[in-house]
Amino acid sequence: MPSPAVPIISASQHALTHRPLAAKPGLDLLGWAALALTLCIWAAFFISLRAGARANLPPAELALLRFGPAGLLFMPLLWRRRARFAQVPLKLWLMIVIGAGLPYFLIAGWGMLHAPVADGATLIPGTLPLFTALLAAALHGRAALARWPALLCIAAGVATMLALKAGHAGLAEGYAMFLLGSLMWSAYTLALRQAKLAPIEAAALISSVSLLLLLPLLAWQAAQGGLSLPALPREQLWLQLLIQSVGVGLISTLSYSFAVARLGAQRSAMAGALTPVLATLLALPLFGERPDLATVIGMLLIAAGVLWGQRKA
Repeated sequence: MPSPAVPIISASQHALTHRPLAAKPGLDLLGWAALALTLCIWAAFFISLRAGARANLPPAELALLRFGPAGLLFMPLLWRRRARFAQVPLKLWLMIVIGAGLPYFLIAGWGMLHAPVADGATLIPGTLPLFTALLAAALHGRAALARWPALLCIAAGVATMLALKAGHAGLAEGYAMFLLGSLMWSAYTLALRQAKLAPIEAAALISSVSLLLLLPLLAWQAAQGGLSLPALPREQLWLQLLIQSVGVGLISTLSYSFAVARLGAQRSAMAGALTPVLATLLALPLFGERPDLATVIGMLLIAAGVLWGQRKA
């Protein structure tokens, strides 16, 4: 899920062993409200990427809106907790930044240049459990594949989309980017669990380091022919800034953690399966993108696999 997308999987994985707080009047309502807010932000993330692609805004410039304000905001925290970050092995640093930072964002953005919102919102968050289980099995043994029926259901959804859309111009490249992005986010998930960083520490590391990596890329792009961001209509600029930096970079991390604490990980994780549905519904009036039968079938299979995998053992 993006990102996407920021910690869609990490928060749920971090809380898998924690029970929700004892039920109190109003707590469930607040938890569901936080979960609904998170779901809207996750869906808006994919809408934002597609809008940037349709406006011919390079992903690197859109990344400035995502990581610029958040990176500057979190830079003091990164410095104050430098001793804590110094304890994290370099390998985990790289996996966290690459898997959820600038490289992931660019991959997802490039994918949206070639495929509609419904496909990206289905493949990136939907295949996270599959890739995470496969990576965990490679690193820690086959116990990670215990829920193999659910994983097979997800794989069947991906295979259906690939098979029924074979030969569509541009889609293959977009699908490859989406699946690579999901794999990167899965590696980030495992690395974050090993690093044992708090959500705000992970957000600080991802945003600030990504901003530092982005600046040379933008300088090179400006030298080649200028930037497109200043020409973006002011309304769209503010909307992108609101979604990418404030929504994805800050609010969704906190709202999802709050939802997990109030509702538990299993109920909260269901939001990931609903992301493509909401994103698809939003893309229809905004972009006129109507999902075809292959996308609908793949979406249903992947969502069923995600929900199946959340059942108690």
